[in-house]
Amino acid sequence: MLSATPPPRPRVSITPMRPERPGRGRLSGVVVGLWSAAVILLVMTVFLVAVHLAEIRTALALDVARDEPSAGADEVVRAVNIALVAGAVLAAVAIVAAVYGCLGVWHGRRSGRGWLVVAVLAAVVLTVGGAVVIGPSASAVTDAGLPPLFHWIVPAVACVLGAIATVLAYRSMSRRT
Repeated sequence: MLSATPPPRPRVSITPMRPERPGRGRLSGVVVGLWSAAVILLVMTVFLVAVHLAEIRTALALDVARDEPSAGADEVVRAVNIALVAGAVLAAVAIVAAVYGCLGVWHGRRSGRGWLVVAVLAAVVLTVGGAVVIGPSASAVTDAGLPPLFHWIVPAVACVLGAIATVLAYRSMSRRT
C-alpha cells in the first residue's frame, strides 16, 4: 500500500554551537587610530636612535665613564649595550603588542585589549628607561644626533595616546557585553 503523497518532512532548525561574537564597536576606529599614531611615534624614535646608534653609544659610554671613574672600559660598554638592547626589546614588544591588540579590537576580540595593555606597559617602561638612561647625558646625546624631543617627550606622547586608546577599548567592549 503505497501512498501517492510523501510523508510530511520533519521540522529542522540549525543553531550555532556558540553564541555569535559581537561586531566591531563604535570606538574601534578611534582605538586603532590612536594606537597607530602611538606606534608611528615609537617607530620614529627607534629609527632616529638606530640612525645615530654609534654616536649615541659613544656619547653614553663617555658620560658613564666620566660619572663612574672606577668602572672599567668593558663594564661601561656592557652597561651601555645592555641599556640599548633592553630599549630595543621593549620597543619591539610595544610595537608588536600594539599591532596584535589593534587587530584584535578591530575584529571584536576581547584578547585585543590584553595586548594593548602589554603594549602600554612596554611603552611606559621604554619611555621611563630612556629618560633615565639619556637624562644625565642629554646634551651629549643631542650632539650625537638625537633631537631633544625624542629623548622622552615623543615617547611619552606615544604612551599617553596608547593609554587613552586602551581605556577606550575597554570602555567600548564592556558596554557591548
